[in-house]
Amino acid sequence: MMPLFSKGSMIVLESLSFTQTLYAFDYDGTLARIVQKPDDAYLTKTTETLLKELSKYAPVAIVSGRGIADMKKRIHFQPQFLVCNRGLEVSDEVTPALDQALDDCNRWKTALNAIKFSSGVELEDKVYSLAIHYRRSRSKKEDLKKIKELVPDLVPAPRVVYGKSVVNLVPAQSPHKGTAVLDLIQRSQMKHIFYIGDDDSDEDVFSLDYNVGQIMTVRVGQKRSSLAKYFIKHQSEINQVLKSIIQFYKRGQP
Repeated sequence: MMPLFSKGSMIVLESLSFTQTLYAFDYDGTLARIVQKPDDAYLTKTTETLLKELSKYAPVAIVSGRGIADMKKRIHFQPQFLVCNRGLEVSDEVTPALDQALDDCNRWKTALNAIKFSSGVELEDKVYSLAIHYRRSRSKKEDLKKIKELVPDLVPAPRVVYGKSVVNLVPAQSPHKGTAVLDLIQRSQMKHIFYIGDDDSDEDVFSLDYNVGQIMTVRVGQKRSSLAKYFIKHQSEINQVLKSIIQFYKRGQP
């Protein structure tokens, strides 16, 4: 992985402003900092202002594991694309896959609600997927072990996506962030894409083999095993990333 804020990397980033590029951002841990209670994760005014400004120059997408109704409460501008539940929900489209996903999640929720977790473990209902948060648990290892033991008994079997102190339960046939981003490229008709995320679920994007050189992947936090090509050290640097991209576009204006 190479640092994004290096001369060579910034040259690559600047080159995206000379062509048709879509800028896609994960939400939690990327645009918004990680907090103890997921419901408290909001954009700063500065970050939202910068995203809104960037959207005037190029299409912007927010790609999140959160449900779309939840995301709409957290942003006060309209990005060109809002992709939620890792691709199950795209803007306000309704697809047949949503009905099956809703049925699966209701069955899992009934089973999980019958389990007594320790205080600090929270079940988040995203309508078309579920998330079991254990960040506030005092016994994280024990609770994670218990969750892992319970998941195989769920019917139908979910696809399990592990995150930072969270276990996501997703319908087996639902898309992941990688397929969601490929779909975004088709929808936007862009030739290049910039994507930044911080979690294991973002590896589905980092691992894409999409015409080498046409996708720029950035991870929040350096991780040796990550397939992202570039990294920034901390989430607090996201505003600098946005400012840099915007500045590149301004330079190119006559």
